[in-house]
Amino acid sequence: MAFDKQQIFQEIKKCYTAIFGDALESVYIYGSATTDDFQEKYSDINVALILKDISIKNLIKARDCIKLLRKKHVTAPLFLTKEHIIDSLDSFPIEFLNIKTSNLLLAGEDFFEGITFTDRDIRLQAERELKGKLLLLRAALLENLDKKKILSTVVINSFTALMPVLKGIVFIMKSDIPKNTSDIIRKSEEVCGCDLSSFQTALKIKNRALKFNFEDFISFFENYITAVGQLANYVDKL
Repeated sequence: MAFDKQQIFQEIKKCYTAIFGDALESVYIYGSATTDDFQEKYSDINVALILKDISIKNLIKARDCIKLLRKKHVTAPLFLTKEHIIDSLDSFPIEFLNIKTSNLLLAGEDFFEGITFTDRDIRLQAERELKGKLLLLRAALLENLDKKKILSTVVINSFTALMPVLKGIVFIMKSDIPKNTSDIIRKSEEVCGCDLSSFQTALKIKNRALKFNFEDFISFFENYITAVGQLANYVDKL
């Protein structure tokens, strides 16, 4: 059967509205599924639900939907309340900026439309994320120097986690945030003056569009660490 993303979106909407009813305030798709970056074979469909009640007793109702939709590459939702979002904007602004800038509202109120962010909060989280990833990348390289498969997974996971950070950097610099990943990298390179060619390479690795021999991969990994370090230094000075 052909992959029909729009049909899956409607199944998501139908399943969660049936389960939660009036307690469900918003249903969002966010991330790559809302852009041209989506890869049918490899990408997941990310869901965020805004509910009036996120007690475990209430959330357990979602387990059948989660199980059913997981077969169609739909992840378990982010369960949120309006209050939680507002109270967390100073702690996790980048996650919410990521949702705001790449979402599709399937049902309910577009709560993210009215959310605003401060440069200070975005900058603090961006610095924390970049410096944390820098430590992890160095350790991963030294611990797995002869294990290319493990290091490839490290690259993919770190790259995925850092893309919202790049959005945050673009936001701080008062530039429009592009929709597609490659354009976000180019815009980040433009605003910070860093060489992020290794990020474009990491995107190709994530999309299974590039293969390296071992020596070239290690050289790439070193360049990738250098680029993350340059970004960390740039954000530190903002």
